Amino acid sequence: MSENRKRKKQARRGAAFLLLVVVVLMVVVEATRTMLVGEFSLRKSEVQRTRVRTMIAAIDAVSMLQKETIELPLDEANQERIVVTSDGDQRVIARWMRGDHVVDQITRQQPVSESENDTTK
Repeated sequence: MSENRKRKKQARRGAAFLLLVVVVLMVVVEATRTMLVGEFSLRKSEVQRTRVRTMIAAIDAVSMLQKETIELPLDEANQERIVVTSDGDQRVIARWMRGDHVVDQITRQQPVSESENDTTK
């Protein structure tokens, strides 16, 4: 009888250990997944910030030109470019294009120049 009890205790210890290993494995897998999702999210937001800064710089660079539409090439192999369009309402729209697809865009108001201020007074 005592041997039966020892076997049951050993079987319980083995099952408990196996359960502990499975739980630890699940925690490690979930922690790894969380870290990967966080890293991808961080990289995606950094790409977005860089894209917006580039489009703002493009608007600032072409703000003095008196053209309605200006196309600035970025990567010709991927057909990436920034198209800066100025409309008559003092708005400037910068579009990040990949082929014919708009990847991102921003709209900014153009500041009124001092010469325009003098004529409106």
